[in-house]
Amino acid sequence: MKIKIKQLVFPVFFIIFMLFFQRSVFSAQFIQIDFFYSTTCPHCAKAKEFLTNLKKEQPQLILNQYEISQNNNRLIKFYKNYKVDPQSQGLIPVIFIDKQYFIGFSEEISNQIKKCIIDAIEKPNSATQNDRTSSDTLTLPFIGKVEPNKVVLPVIAIILGIMDGFNVCSLGALLIILALVLSLKSRLKTLIFGGSFILTTALIYGLLIFFWYQLFNIISPYLRQMEIVIGILTVLGGTYFLKEFIRFRKQGPTCEIGTAQKIEGSFSKKFQSLIDNKAKTLTIFTSILLFAVVITVVEFPCSAAVPVAFAGILTKAQLSSWLYLSYIILYVIFYMFDELLVFFVAFFTMKLWLASPKFITWITLVESIIMFLLGAYYLF
Repeated sequence: MKIKIKQLVFPVFFIIFMLFFQRSVFSAQFIQIDFFYSTTCPHCAKAKEFLTNLKKEQPQLILNQYEISQNNNRLIKFYKNYKVDPQSQGLIPVIFIDKQYFIGFSEEISNQIKKCIIDAIEKPNSATQNDRTSSDTLTLPFIGKVEPNKVVLPVIAIILGIMDGFNVCSLGALLIILALVLSLKSRLKTLIFGGSFILTTALIYGLLIFFWYQLFNIISPYLRQMEIVIGILTVLGGTYFLKEFIRFRKQGPTCEIGTAQKIEGSFSKKFQSLIDNKAKTLTIFTSILLFAVVITVVEFPCSAAVPVAFAGILTKAQLSSWLYLSYIILYVIFYMFDELLVFFVAFFTMKLWLASPKFITWITLVESIIMFLLGAYYLF
């Protein structure tokens, strides 16, 4: 069961196309309204109803709604960009349109908003094309309006997740677990122990990406160009994978001896001892969970540039809470794809399987190319 090198061609070219397609369509004209509100504010409820009806009347309006308790850092960015009077900051609702902002809501403000929109429509080359965010839309035949940024992000999550997952070191820990569990010759125990290791690894890895997302979200208001940070991270990641590719070409895919490998070796001996001494299932289960947590944290720096850059990309996109969490989950699912494949092969055949060394070597080069392309995209 081998994956051929040529099977990588389509995903590589697809992500390249989507990246530059995204940039090429971002000149679409629209009028963007950014509305910050609280669910407990009656004035916000009236403003929300007004803006929703206004959007129905004006199809070129793009209404972005942000619940303030979950989007405080984003609101700070808008305060800074629009130079909002510090004494007015913290008052809600607050509405940003074109070069203007409106705080509170009344009949007078609703008339001012309508006038602002009319002025923006009559001046199509004004800032309503909005270079402050990337929520542009494109109308496609049979599909209607789509936001390219929201199309590209899932593609990036899937491809980077898969690429990040084909990591010799991360697979090594799972292989140790499965090799020892298979000696028990029990599909049930293979399912319990192997499955718990994979689920724990996925949870911890997702939490690490979430941590970096939150960190970027906190510091991003103080960074002039988030694109530069993401670009530097991706270039560093590309450099790392290029070095790994050169090393793999010379000596084959191997892990360099480090803390993670020492932990794996030590655990392997202790786990074998537990099996030999017929330890309780709960003891073995707890040991595997602990091992999964420790090894995931220790091995994270091995290819950290990929998930950290992905967290930066999500921060730059300014997504709602449920959306960025969905993308993190999507990334982790495809990050675990190769481990799930190895696990299910072991479960159904009671044998270990791993992708060919040649495939792992060349996919490392693909990772390098994609990271360099992402770096070029965000830096230039």
